[in-house]
Amino acid sequence: MSLLSCGGTADVPPLEPPYRAFSSTSWWNTALATSVPQHPDESAILNYLRTAPENGGGFLRLAGAGDNGWGQPVYWAGAGDPEYNVEWADDRRPPELDNLRIPVGARAADTSDGSLTLFDLERGYVVAMTDAVNTAGRWSISGVTITYLDSNGLSGQWPQSDELANMGSHRGNNGAVMMARWDEVRSGAIDHVLKISVGPETNTRHVFPLVGSDGDSGTSPIPQGLRIRIRPSVNLATLGLQPEALVIAQAAQEYGVYFGDSGGNTMLKLENTRAEGRGQLWSVTATALAGLPFTTEFWDVVSEGYDPSAD
Repeated sequence: MSLLSCGGTADVPPLEPPYRAFSSTSWWNTALATSVPQHPDESAILNYLRTAPENGGGFLRLAGAGDNGWGQPVYWAGAGDPEYNVEWADDRRPPELDNLRIPVGARAADTSDGSLTLFDLERGYVVAMTDAVNTAGRWSISGVTITYLDSNGLSGQWPQSDELANMGSHRGNNGAVMMARWDEVRSGAIDHVLKISVGPETNTRHVFPLVGSDGDSGTSPIPQGLRIRIRPSVNLATLGLQPEALVIAQAAQEYGVYFGDSGGNTMLKLENTRAEGRGQLWSVTATALAGLPFTTEFWDVVSEGYDPSAD
């Protein structure tokens, strides 16, 4: 039974292999070569991540593990799901909000950002929503981004984008890479770059592929959009990582992770299966990647704005 034929409940069996958004040659889906341009301030950036205030231990934490509620719910909309005229008082309102399909029972994470991701494969887009609330059958949000799945996934503000309708309030981020999905990790591979947030404050500056920054610092060495990766020389199999953490670390080594926003600790969101009504499916712990601290022994900082898909 396909996602398109059975309606959009959160617990629909995933596609096999797991669905990957955007063109295969896009920035999001292009693996990093063994040798890539490295940032000239790599050591200072990693030291900042490891030692600055709100460093969270100096390693990448997994939000949504255990009883932590900061994961990202993911829903799959389809035929038979109700349509909503989603309320968003903003001049950037995408037309897709006029009749957005949202599965019955969908709800955002019970956190201060109230986030969720919604895939509608039939209509061809993924939606990232912030402060998403359903009150008596009326959905309202404080932020949204629509990104078309057959595009290169870049914001329509970039000349490199092949889809002007890729638009919204998340500064060039998109809903498809905001979390590690459960079906991807269960399959044994995440085949795209992942967004992470930064604990130590990021710069007000941004670099490709983002079009803005929510950072408040003029002196932080980290512009939003900067990409880092676990060094190819690191033998992950020897580190004793928990199985789910190993899959995530392999993605961070092959594709890297990029800094998409500020707030809390430096962390990667897991799919919030509890908010979806499926219970906690993850067995990994929040500190499972503590053995990969932000040092030059384990991490590369990729040169600002580097686009492996252009090579």
